[in-house]
Order: sequence, then structure tokens, then C-alpha cells
Amino acid sequence: MTVQELGRSVRFRRQQMGVSQESFAAKAGISLRKLSDIECGNGNPTFDTMDSIDAAFGIQIEELICADVEVDLLPRNDLSRLQPMLDRLPEAQQELFLSAAEGVLIQWTERSRAGHGAAL
Repeated sequence: MTVQELGRSVRFRRQQMGVSQESFAAKAGISLRKLSDIECGNGNPTFDTMDSIDAAFGIQIEELICADVEVDLLPRNDLSRLQPMLDRLPEAQQELFLSAAEGVLIQWTERSRAGHGAAL
């Protein structure tokens, strides 16, 4: 898991709780700036900081690191580049491409959950 993925996971869980950054930072006993940096994927949080965040969520670190969090795999601008290419393909080839892409994403997700990283 990259620092950016960790940040997205923290932000996703915090938002699911319906808690502001300020409230969550206070609950975790860390500064608002530190939480913001983590959620933005900046810096490299220490184990102590991550332990405080996990405790504030009421979870073990493994649950945060191996979280089943839906995140954008590609930035929106990259996804928008695919649409014109797909539109030029016949419908059968579009379906084939989408099936193949779905299969790759499923494999990536399963391997990530199994602790093999993002490599296929």
C-alpha cells in the first residue's frame, strides 16, 4: 500500500463516520495538519501516528491497510481519454475490452487483498 492509498483509506473511513477532520484529529490525538497531510498522501506517518488513528477508528492497523475501499484506479482525466477510443470500436469489441478490463481489475483487487501488492 502506498502512502497515497493509505491516505485515501483514512479519508474514506473518516467520511463514512461522518466526522470532520478537526473532530477526528482531536479524537486521534494528532494535529489537524498531520491528519490533512496523511489524507492527502503527503509525508510518511509514523507507527505511533497510525496506531493513534487506528485506535480512533476502533480497528487494528491491518483493517486499515487491507481495507476494501473503493478508490479511483485512474485519475478522471485518464479515464476520459479512454471514452473516445472505446466509442470508435464496434460494440462487440467494446464489450470484449470492458470484460478484459474488469477481469484485470478483479485480479488486481484479489492479489492486493492477498498481500501480493498491485503487480499482476
